[in-house]
Amino acid sequence: MAKLTTLDAVRMNRADADTIVAAGELVDLRFVSGSTLSLRAAKLFCLLIQEAGIAVADDVQHRVPYSVVNETFHLSRDDLAAAVMELHCTVVSVQLVSRKGRAYTKSGPILSDVERELDTLDDAEIRFEFSPTLRRVIADSTHWAAVSRRAVLALESRYSLRLYLFLALRANLRKVSEELGIDDLRDMLGVPVNALPRWQDVKRRALDTAIAEINQLAGFHAAYEPVKRGRRIVGVRLAWGLKDRADLVQTQRELDRPRVGRKARRSGLVESIADERQRIAESLAAAPGVGRSRPDQVSRSEPAYERPKDRGEPDDMAVRLARAEAELAAERAKVDLLQRHLDDVRRMLPPPDAKPRRRWWPW
Repeated sequence: MAKLTTLDAVRMNRADADTIVAAGELVDLRFVSGSTLSLRAAKLFCLLIQEAGIAVADDVQHRVPYSVVNETFHLSRDDLAAAVMELHCTVVSVQLVSRKGRAYTKSGPILSDVERELDTLDDAEIRFEFSPTLRRVIADSTHWAAVSRRAVLALESRYSLRLYLFLALRANLRKVSEELGIDDLRDMLGVPVNALPRWQDVKRRALDTAIAEINQLAGFHAAYEPVKRGRRIVGVRLAWGLKDRADLVQTQRELDRPRVGRKARRSGLVESIADERQRIAESLAAAPGVGRSRPDQVSRSEPAYERPKDRGEPDDMAVRLARAEAELAAERAKVDLLQRHLDDVRRMLPPPDAKPRRRWWPW
């Protein structure tokens, strides 16, 4: 039986509008000369691959109306044109193996030719051609990543998108972890040269955000563990695992929800914070003497209430208390989230090799 190719996978998934099939070599591409892609350009790259369909490896000119792309991005035509030009100017390199089994690197732009019609036309379109480098890579590819179009568009960080593609390529393999050095991690995430120079910067501004977004929006879990040499962190061990049915249902619900509030939900907060704040405020307002519009508004069944002199307005106190309750709930949720991530790491990573303890006296 002949081995399936990436183009075969494209044919099999043509009917699924939510599936984008990307060649594995393109997923693992690296940027040349310190260049990188913005988030909108990286998303547009994925969409153009899907729009090209089975002709993605052909030497043809592809056409995409502005209106079709704008339904997804909701950007101005100038912004869309800038993203296309970014794909035209960015040079990438991919690692390949020749038919003789010799490894080599192939470099080139993503798009080789771009035509843009006048913005004044209602049916204006962008015409583009994939570079010979990419067409050759896709035509010869035998491994691929099938990613969700909705997840790609929902991700809010370019580092999240790069890590999502990287893990999607490996999610269905037998191995469940991979170790990367710090430099390899930076290259994989597409961190620009001279940006995020310290490990703590990469961790806080790139890796942690990417892991949190993937766990919220992807079809698999992800976690990582720093790899140390002495006290120095020299790399990370990424781990992943497919989500079960219940988690997949939760992920689909999150993708169906509006983007507003997604970051708060990802951080462990819940949308009911506002409702909880309102409930606390209403409870305080229902208490004797609290929440009345005037200090003399006292019912016959309640004793007269003397307003405190050194305190603020009751409504202000209710809001402050509600805010404090919400902040406390957020901190507790963050602790729970960190504990879950730690449990994921412990569950997915293989046990460390047990090395015999070296004695002080060799005899």
